[in-house]
Amino acid sequence: MRTRFSPALAGGILTIALASGGIGYAAGKVTSAQIKDGTIQGRDIRNGTITGTDVMDRSLPRTKVKRACAAGELPVFGGCVRLQASGPTSYQAAIDDCNRRNGRLPTTAEIKWIAAHDEYGWADGNLSNYEFTGDYTATSPFTPIAFDRAGNSFNNASAHLFWHHCVTY
Repeated sequence: MRTRFSPALAGGILTIALASGGIGYAAGKVTSAQIKDGTIQGRDIRNGTITGTDVMDRSLPRTKVKRACAAGELPVFGGCVRLQASGPTSYQAAIDDCNRRNGRLPTTAEIKWIAAHDEYGWADGNLSNYEFTGDYTATSPFTPIAFDRAGNSFNNASAHLFWHHCVTY
């Protein structure tokens, strides 16, 4: 006896074949216009398939890289500060030194905090020596400010040779 396919079985097989072929066709034809923003996740992307040229500049979230402080530095103010001051130098040389270290001069509040903590060496050990801050006076002429360890300010430090700490990142 010979097996005959019923019209319902033939229709079912044809439906399955078309449906599975349609999935393969659709997978190769999905475009970015058809994808809703925010729906693609990391697990949806195969490793190594996206390069820097595929991503728009500044479109990825920035994350802070946690780094360890170097020997002779302590973590503070979101960065690191050397235990010993550098100098004496001019104000511009202090700025240049901090820039070379990928840092900045401390603010007035930060230098006062450093001065209040004995683990940070002050200037050359002389508490009456001044250290630069990255702050300026509030009135014209705007000039850089320096402090001694007792908190006394020197409001026109631009032409002097003082010590400095850097807050590095």
